Amino acid sequence: MAALEFDVRTAEVARVVADRLAMFAGAAGLSQKSTGRESVPDGSSLAGGFSGIALSLLHAGEALDEPGLIDAAQALLRRAAQATVETPLPGAGLYTGTAGFASVLIDFSAYDRRYLPSLRGLADRLGEQIVAGPRPEPGEGMPVAAFDVVSGAAGQLAVAVRLCSVLESSPSDPIRIAAEQLTEYLLRVTEPDSRQRFGWLTPPDYYYANSGYGEQAPHGMYNLGFAHGLPGIVAALCVAAVGGIGGSGPAEQLERITAWLVENRLTDEVSGAAWPSHLRAEEGTGLPVAPLGQWSARAAWCYGAPGIGIALLNAAKVLGDTALEATAVGALQRVVDWAPAERNIFSPNLCHGHSGLLASYQRAYAVTGSASFRAMAEDSLQAVLSMADEARPYVVADETSPGELVDDPGFLNGAAGVLLALCGALAPQAAGWDEIFFLTPA
Repeated sequence: MAALEFDVRTAEVARVVADRLAMFAGAAGLSQKSTGRESVPDGSSLAGGFSGIALSLLHAGEALDEPGLIDAAQALLRRAAQATVETPLPGAGLYTGTAGFASVLIDFSAYDRRYLPSLRGLADRLGEQIVAGPRPEPGEGMPVAAFDVVSGAAGQLAVAVRLCSVLESSPSDPIRIAAEQLTEYLLRVTEPDSRQRFGWLTPPDYYYANSGYGEQAPHGMYNLGFAHGLPGIVAALCVAAVGGIGGSGPAEQLERITAWLVENRLTDEVSGAAWPSHLRAEEGTGLPVAPLGQWSARAAWCYGAPGIGIALLNAAKVLGDTALEATAVGALQRVVDWAPAERNIFSPNLCHGHSGLLASYQRAYAVTGSASFRAMAEDSLQAVLSMADEARPYVVADETSPGELVDDPGFLNGAAGVLLALCGALAPQAAGWDEIFFLTPA
């Protein structure tokens, strides 16, 4: 497919997906019938609710120069705000709670400054919510939701620091106090105790149902995914370091935990770093066991080298560490060199699909200028386009397992996230949405 034809097809698919989501914004449902299982938006959450869909329509309206899409985005944002009144968000999390709504409102405020008063009020409420919220202390272990990107301290910290910057907060503002407390918390979570166990140890009692960790790590595990593990903390501490939160602590801890992450990569004959999805904890001691005999996680944002590579690439820039940057580039290149089947990617979505690879390699290309990464982004884009089917309600459907399709309009696993990735491919200036995905700006 020629470059011009490729761009035309990308625009066509993006426009149809955007139109379907705009129809969703203006009506209770779509005229098309679902051809499979359908996921219902989850209130105003970023992951699968109205606010994430509103974000995608805002950026699509700008990328496609369609004012009607922005009108639909604003209507859906109002719907999201109303949903928070009817059913308050359950916590402060990025993908599950108030931090996600605040992050979306940051982008709307950049488009129209009339949203700024609402953003300031929400920032105060988020700061107070974070400070008041209970947090398990490092010791005998904790659930990943305490510290991860999706619900925990890492995602909350990135948004809090971003709000501090956008709103030029003072030291006494609730959101600034929250950012300082979250930073201090993540520094403690990533510090080894007197027995050399880390605070982010997750015991079996906290495993998600049907996660499979019970058999793989019966005595506890250390999560290595961007979404739920140490790489997400790395990204969040990068944000704190650049934002001047926590003094020299975040940068100093970044040096230690990135060195640990590099040391605990897989050791095999293949060029480039890779990691398993987790390290099991040793029986009795709770210490992380080196990844001998384990296999690489899938090639995704949530777990695997793409998400980890972007986190390490950001840390390398913050620290000025060329060796760490080389490791990050090698990890990202290893995925490029894999045969498509080895990547274990079959869905078009952001979390664990081709749109996540598209976003990851667009970011990697923007940072490094690598022609190989640009080609990988184009290949991932082609994969997304090949999955477009206008017979489906939102054109693209999440494939939760091979052959199991779910029609989902949401951000993390659905059409809204795919639309954002397509817009970033169409217009480089539209790729700025990915700060919400990687926590850091490019």
